[in-house]
Amino acid sequence: MTTFDASTVVLSDPAPEFTDRLAERAMTVYSSGAVSADIAAAAARSLPVDAVGEPTAAEAAWADLIAASAGFPLIGTGRVAPTYPALMWNGARLAAAAPDRRWAPLLAALAVAPADTGVERIGRAVVAGLRVLDEADDLLGAAPLAYPTAATLAAAAAASLTGPAEGADLAPVLDLAASLQVFTPAAAHARTDGWAAGHAAAAGWLAATLPADAITAMPGSVAHTASAAAGRPVADRIDVPRTVGDLLGRLA
Repeated sequence: MTTFDASTVVLSDPAPEFTDRLAERAMTVYSSGAVSADIAAAAARSLPVDAVGEPTAAEAAWADLIAASAGFPLIGTGRVAPTYPALMWNGARLAAAAPDRRWAPLLAALAVAPADTGVERIGRAVVAGLRVLDEADDLLGAAPLAYPTAATLAAAAAASLTGPAEGADLAPVLDLAASLQVFTPAAAHARTDGWAAGHAAAAGWLAATLPADAITAMPGSVAHTASAAAGRPVADRIDVPRTVGDLLGRLA
């Protein structure tokens, strides 16, 4: 068994500037028209309701435990449950039936959106959330010590953008979402896809909907948490050249 001395691991400091930049890029995707209405609508209509089939015995038993008289739908059951456990259940069920990076941000956005929200807006929020996920994966890098449920960040972004603030609070929401990620050792990563998708949807929704005065995340948590999962500094990935001039300046 491989072991390591945690006291020797050097981590990146919190980087609020990275979180701010991540939020800005998500907002750009969401609001600039960079995503066509067709692509956005397709992202929002992608739930494979017909493909998931009947719940397994374990899923049905879980649904029995959480079902309530009001709440968010439990896909394919005709039942509902309080939002947090419903998102956990739906995310796990969808990931088991048809794994897809979209499920966590899509479920979180749907849980926040008023009933009259246009499908195209949900789709733009999902695509923006996926941009956040891409950058989070980039930041983590290859061969980390553990894999965080980075789709939590995507779900938080999509829910924040779909909610009444429309992303105005996105940076602190992302930092809070970073602290709600679950780390899975690399050796066990392949066995966690189902519950990880459910956790990401539920935790991302929670990060976006908690009152601002209920909890305060450490500014810059996104990079610091990625560094903890990677087991090494990620500063070189944070400070990426943004223009040709920046890049050429580094080559001098």
